Amino acid sequence: MLEAVVSHGTGRAAAVPGRAVAGKTGTTQDFRDAWFVGMLGPLVIGIWLGNDDARPMDDVRGGTLPARLFREIAEAVP
Repeated sequence: MLEAVVSHGTGRAAAVPGRAVAGKTGTTQDFRDAWFVGMLGPLVIGIWLGNDDARPMDDVRGGTLPARLFREIAEAVP
């Protein structure tokens, strides 16, 4: 099910070509927090983004910037 989040769902931006990735996106109300927690083999990487004063972010969702950051980190893993 978590692989489908990356292959067909909200976490598509986390996909790493040629590698099996699974994960979960999340966004709190008013875009105050956004995250992506993903698995690449035995490695688990969690990305959380938010403002430390609880201000909303500009339309940042778990499947956008957090998922892209996960992919960039995962691509560097041998």
